[in-house]
Amino acid sequence: MESGATPLRSFEDLSVGEKFKSRWYSVSQKELINFALEYDNQYFHVDPARAKESPFGGIIASGAYTFAVWNKLNLEINGNIAWIAGMGFENFTFPNPLHPDVNFKAESHLIEKRKSESDPRRGIVKHEYKVSTESGLTIFACLCPALVHTRDALERMNV
Repeated sequence: MESGATPLRSFEDLSVGEKFKSRWYSVSQKELINFALEYDNQYFHVDPARAKESPFGGIIASGAYTFAVWNKLNLEINGNIAWIAGMGFENFTFPNPLHPDVNFKAESHLIEKRKSESDPRRGIVKHEYKVSTESGLTIFACLCPALVHTRDALERMNV
């Protein structure tokens, strides 16, 4: 670890109930369109004129893009956790679309944790994640169980 870097938080350092919020963030229409041209070329993601006639009333972000931006913000607030790997997603939803130039933030809430039964060097945690706008609309939400290193495992790895 670099001198002055934030130390990794092991399984033991995490507390059920802890909550974190990211900074406010927004994305431009150009950014949404450029992503969608490459990965999700649907008219309501790439064509401003046609998107006005869509059920969304304008350009919206692809769900894949929304997820990627959530991940960026989540790593800013939870990147100091000694992650091993995510184990999947539960209740993965996009209840409202992400429009360009709208401020939003990511939130995390640790709702469960337990030691791994199969490997004592690991813990299993479950976070409730959400992305919401300044007006309170939820644009992405999910639950995510993940594996996290224990303090002993980090010491053995000299981290």
